[in-house]
Amino acid sequence: MARLATGRPGLATGYVVTSLAPVPEGGGPEGDLLQWLAAAAGTGQAVAGFDFPIGLPRAYATAAGISSFPAFLDAIGSPPWQEFSMVASQASEIALGRPFYPARPGGTRREHLYQALGLTAAQLRRRCEGSDAETLFWTLGGKQVGKAALDGWRLLSAAGRQPPVALWPFAGKLTTLLDGRAGVVAAEAYPREYYRHIRPAARTRWSKRRRDDRLAWVPGLLAWADSLGVSWAPGIHSRVAAGLSPGADGEDEFDAVVGLLGVIAVVTGALPSGEPDDDPAIAATEGWILGRPGVG
Repeated sequence: MARLATGRPGLATGYVVTSLAPVPEGGGPEGDLLQWLAAAAGTGQAVAGFDFPIGLPRAYATAAGISSFPAFLDAIGSPPWQEFSMVASQASEIALGRPFYPARPGGTRREHLYQALGLTAAQLRRRCEGSDAETLFWTLGGKQVGKAALDGWRLLSAAGRQPPVALWPFAGKLTTLLDGRAGVVAAEAYPREYYRHIRPAARTRWSKRRRDDRLAWVPGLLAWADSLGVSWAPGIHSRVAAGLSPGADGEDEFDAVVGLLGVIAVVTGALPSGEPDDDPAIAATEGWILGRPGVG
C-alpha cells in the first residue's frame, strides 16, 4: 500500500485519474485512509481496491471455527485470537490461533506450517487464488502476502463504522453495495489480475521494477484506459506515458494505476466482478479478487 492512485467521475461520462501519490499516513488511527477516501468522495461513494488478501482459506476457517470473515476481523486481538497477528518465530509456536510463519529466515520450511495446522498447501489457498499463489500464512520471499494481509486487516478493522465500510463480497453483490449507503466499498483488487488487458503483443520477459520494461506496457495501459472512457488530470498522463517514476516507487505506481483501471472496469460493467454464485464460502469467509473470472 505504498502508492495510491485515485479517480473520480468526470463532468461527462467516464472517470478522471486525479492523483498518483503516497498513501496518507501518520498522525492518526489506522482507519484514517478510509476516512480520507470517504471525505474525498463527498456526497458520492468511494470504491477502494486493496492489493492484499481479504478473506481466509475455507479449510482453515472451518478448522478454526470461523464462519464470518468480517466478524473475525473485529475479533482479532481478543480471545481466542489475541496472538493471531504475532508471526511465529519457531515451528512449535504455530497454531490455528497463530498461523503466520516465519518471523525470520533460518531453518524454516513450509512443511512446518502444513504440519502444525494440519492442512495441505492446497487447503491454505483460497478458491480465487488458483494453484500457483503463495499460501496466505507464509511470510518469507517475494511472493509472500502474509505481512501485507496483517497490515491490511488492521486497517479494515480499525475503520469501524465511521465512515460505513462495506467489505465486498461479504456484504453483498457489488451492484447492491453501489447504492450509496456505504461510504466506502472495500474490495481486493490484485493488479496482476488486470495485466492481461494491457499486455504487449510481443510477450517477453520483463520486470515492472525496470522503467524501460514498463514503457513497453504503457501503450496497452493507455489504450485500455481510453476504452474505459478514462481521462487524466494534468500531469498524470505524461507521467504514465513516461513509464512513471524512475526510482523504486515506479513499480508501485504502475500497479496502482493498473489496479485503479481494473476497479473502474468492474464498477462500470466493462468487466464482471467474477465471483461464482454457487459457492457460499466465498461470501462467508474466503472472499474474491475483483474482476477475476470464476475458477474451479
